[in-house]
Amino acid sequence: MLRTATHPPGPRKQARKGHQVAHSKSFSKKWMLASMAIFVAVELLLGGLVGEVLIGGYMSRSLRFMVEGLFHIASFFVGGFIVGVISPGLRIHEPAAGAFLSVALMLTLAVFTPYSFLRFSLTRMLVGGVIAFCLALVGARLGERLTGNRVSTD
Repeated sequence: MLRTATHPPGPRKQARKGHQVAHSKSFSKKWMLASMAIFVAVELLLGGLVGEVLIGGYMSRSLRFMVEGLFHIASFFVGGFIVGVISPGLRIHEPAAGAFLSVALMLTLAVFTPYSFLRFSLTRMLVGGVIAFCLALVGARLGERLTGNRVSTD
C-alpha cells in the first residue's frame, strides 16, 4: 500500500521541492521568438562591425566563408548570453529552442536559393540545430549565472 505524505517532508524533499520551484516557470514563446530576433541582431552586429574590421582588406573566399561561419556560430552563444542576462527570471530553454528554430528557418529559406550547397537536408538541420541549441544553452546558463540566478546542472 502506498503512503501519502502524512509526515512533514525531510530536508531532501524540501531541497528537491525548492529546486522544482526554481524551474516551475512555464516555457515562454515570447522569449523564444525574442531569442530568434536577438540571434539575428547579434549576427548582423558581429558580421557588420567586427567582420568589417577583420575582413577589411583582401581575403580569399574560403577564409571569408570560414570567418562568416564562425561569426554565425558565435552569435548563438552571444545571443543566448544576452537573453540570460536581460530576461526576467530563469530563461535557459527559450534561447536554446529559439536557436534551433532559427537554424531550421534559415535552412527552410535555403529552398528558395539557386545554390546547390545551400540545399535543405534534414540531417543538416538536425546537426546545425543541435549545435546552435547547445551553444545558446551554454550562453544562457552563463548569462543567468552572471545575474545571480541559480542554475542547476541537471
